[in-house]
Order: sequence, then C-alpha cells, then structure tokens
Amino acid sequence: EFAKSLEHAAEQVRLAGLSETQYQALQSYIARKYNVAHLAVGALIDIAYQMAAKRQLDPLLILAVIAIESSYNPFAESGVGAQGLMQVMTKVHQEKFAPFMEGTLAVFSPDANIQVGTQILSDCLQRRGSLEGALACYVGATGPGDGGYGKRVFAERSRISLASGIPIQED
Repeated sequence: EFAKSLEHAAEQVRLAGLSETQYQALQSYIARKYNVAHLAVGALIDIAYQMAAKRQLDPLLILAVIAIESSYNPFAESGVGAQGLMQVMTKVHQEKFAPFMEGTLAVFSPDANIQVGTQILSDCLQRRGSLEGALACYVGATGPGDGGYGKRVFAERSRISLASGIPIQED
C-alpha cells in the first residue's frame, strides 16, 4: 500500500481544500525539519489526509502526532514497546491489525500504522469528548495530567499550520 501512496505522491497531488502552494510548503516543512525524503513525506501526507477524512479529524493533528511520537521515523520504538510512526502499542491494539496480512508486523508499514493510530485517536476522542482528553488518552495518561504531551502536539500542529498556510480545522 505504501508503494501506491509513493506513486500517488510522485504525481501532482491534489488534496481537498489545499492549494499546490500549501501542499508544497507542508511537504517541505516536514521534509526539512525531520530529514525525510520529499517523496516519502508526500505519501505520508496523502495517507494522513485520507485517514483524517475517514475519522473526521484534522489532518494537521495527525501529522503533529506523528512528529511528536516518532519524528517521522516509521521504525521508531519506545522503551515501553510503542512502535512506528504513531507509536502504536501492538500488544494493546493487536485486534486492530487483524485486517493486515502481516498481522502486528504491519505496525511498521506507514499505511497500517497511520490507519490504526488514527482509529485509536478517534476512539479516544469519542471516549473523552475533547481533543485535550483524546491526546491524554492516546498517550496513555490516566490521571489529570499528560506530562505536557497535548501541549507539544498542539504546538507542532500550530507550527505546521504556520509553515504551510493551512488553517487548523476546528474540532
């Protein structure tokens, strides 16, 4: 699936609501800041926009979560076992990988990881009712504080918005 996203990104990408200038600015910002190839970033943006639309989330929020969680490294792994772009805990979310023929190894596929991570974030939003609560849930915070995680995600979303000229979607 990621190969299809790369092919699509190699063509002139048209994402709903984005001008070519905004798309290029978004792609350049992420590529420069996180040292990722432009073509790969284009594919990740495409996937993030698709999954955000499917889950009715702000795509810039998804891109900001990826930035904070993994710095756009699809092979990142935390000390507690969270993996991939959106740092999904496969032991906790094993059932969400059932549709993928690779099973939980799909966590290292950008497509699968963003799909599952976005589903988890959407589920958290439904449970908690606010983006702040959803981000606390996503990071696994059970108490009143999230260790500043939400503030870091919101700050990165603002930087992405400013760099690209893409407005933040109100949730």
